[in-house]
Amino acid sequence: MKLLIFGSTGGTGRELLKQAIEQGHNVTAYARNPAKIDDIKHARLQVVRGDVLDPAVVESAVAGQEAVLSTIGAGAEHTTLREDGTRNIVKALEKTGVQRLICQSSLGVGDSRTNLPFFTKYIIVSVFLRHAFADHELQEAVVKQSSLDWTIVRPPHLTDGPRTGVYRHGFTTTDTRIKGKISRADVADFMLKQLTDDTYVHRTPGVSY
Repeated sequence: MKLLIFGSTGGTGRELLKQAIEQGHNVTAYARNPAKIDDIKHARLQVVRGDVLDPAVVESAVAGQEAVLSTIGAGAEHTTLREDGTRNIVKALEKTGVQRLICQSSLGVGDSRTNLPFFTKYIIVSVFLRHAFADHELQEAVVKQSSLDWTIVRPPHLTDGPRTGVYRHGFTTTDTRIKGKISRADVADFMLKQLTDDTYVHRTPGVSY
């Protein structure tokens, strides 16, 4: 497929690039700083320099793609980057007729808050990550209000471990068996599998070990 990846220089984004190329896709990486992915070279990889907050450049990059994957993030700082950037992405998809969007959010957003253990829920998220989670909530609302064939992927704590292909997904919000962590490589694995699987269209699956 012809894929466009936003957030391509981040941990999960880099995994998406590498795995998508391995799987034979033609990949466009959208990056504010392309130098961060200079080490990833391939004939099927094209890099577009741009800011996700620039609607015109976003739309130009989206045109002609078959699917878009987004892992845009901004750490724990007080920002609306996820919401505003995702709004530009959604508008570009709707305008150009590209239907499939797979967007990374976070476990703990929306109804998945009950999946989090007590300390994570009331200390880590409520105190240290409250701005990031508020931005994720608004980001998800933008996606859900769109006319797209969207899937919102919600991973918990991300690690730099290997791709195992062995993880749980689509668990209930009351499931207490999840380990609350997953590698960025396995999140990328799951996101790419959604390109050929409609199970989670218009759904918000959690993914975790």
